[in-house]
Amino acid sequence: MSTLTLELDSALARSLEESARREHKPVAAWARERLRIAAMETEAEVTGHPPGWLRLFGSIDDETFTAPERTATKPAVRLDDA
Repeated sequence: MSTLTLELDSALARSLEESARREHKPVAAWARERLRIAAMETEAEVTGHPPGWLRLFGSIDDETFTAPERTATKPAVRLDDA
């Protein structure tokens, strides 16, 4: 695991601490999650996804929407039998 050290001004540090407190998380865990999300969004945009796609994922709010029929799946083969 890598370590990242950041220098923050006092106002930003207080803001991050407050955000982490509201989510009942340590600041490091809160910041790690936010960095992971930012990296996912950046990587997705590079591969052609539209900006903001992550916030929209799973956001369909339409009573008439139904998921498509799923096809039958193949049975899993045990690794011992492969």
